[in-house]
Amino acid sequence: MSKHSDYAKELFKRGYNCSQSVFSAFCDETLLDFEDALRISSPFGGGMGRLREVCGAVSGMFMVVGVKYGYTDPADKAKKSEHYKLIQALAKRFEDKNKSIICRELLELSSKSDSPVPEDRTEAYYKERPCAELVEYAAEILDEYIQMRKMEEKHMMKIAVAAEGKNVTEHFGHCVNFLIYDVENGKITNEESIPNPGHRPGFLPNFLADRGVNVIISGGMGGGAVDIFNERNVEVVVGASGDAKTAVENYLKGELRTTGSICHEHQHHDECGK
Repeated sequence: MSKHSDYAKELFKRGYNCSQSVFSAFCDETLLDFEDALRISSPFGGGMGRLREVCGAVSGMFMVVGVKYGYTDPADKAKKSEHYKLIQALAKRFEDKNKSIICRELLELSSKSDSPVPEDRTEAYYKERPCAELVEYAAEILDEYIQMRKMEEKHMMKIAVAAEGKNVTEHFGHCVNFLIYDVENGKITNEESIPNPGHRPGFLPNFLADRGVNVIISGGMGGGAVDIFNERNVEVVVGASGDAKTAVENYLKGELRTTGSICHEHQHHDECGK
């Protein structure tokens, strides 16, 4: 069991479809708004609109992986192949336990497609259908994979802290310097300070991502900067304060998590890295 699998199963029992239940359970990982996640995944329930094709729980699993680890460059064949290899591996894991990833086969239905009108969610429905357990298992697979990736990423990573000298600063775009920490196997191996090159619109997030930064820690940050970091697969941790190195060590121990502190003071003036 995992927190996401419990939540996914709970969502399904609240009446959300199988795909919505898996995809929306991971909003803390995808950073999507819950209602947006529900809308995006809504067509995939019942094996894609009750067509009884690929199981909605599997589709939801794939969508989470796409948001977190998907490719964007159509010319990057290696990245595309790597991503499809991952999708096939996750599908196989699901299929090995459940004998199929196809909705009608999982439900032992004779017809290829079904009425577009969903069935009432009665007590008998939940007893007869394995869907709640399929949703739960898809979320378990996801949780295990995401945690494995996080562990691998923490073996070698670069963490940047928006700072004033040695302390975390409140405003990302107006920081005096960035402290860059090289991390191997969860331990800091090197520290470098570089001056803030200036907070032109959209510049700083790309500047840090191009230097190989995996995580950015700051007191606050504009929403535009957060969006760019997300697009570049850089984890954003805001709401930090105090000694920068201590903040990094707390992050590595799992004791520092983002507070969602968006800097509103300058968000209409292309500042704070926006």
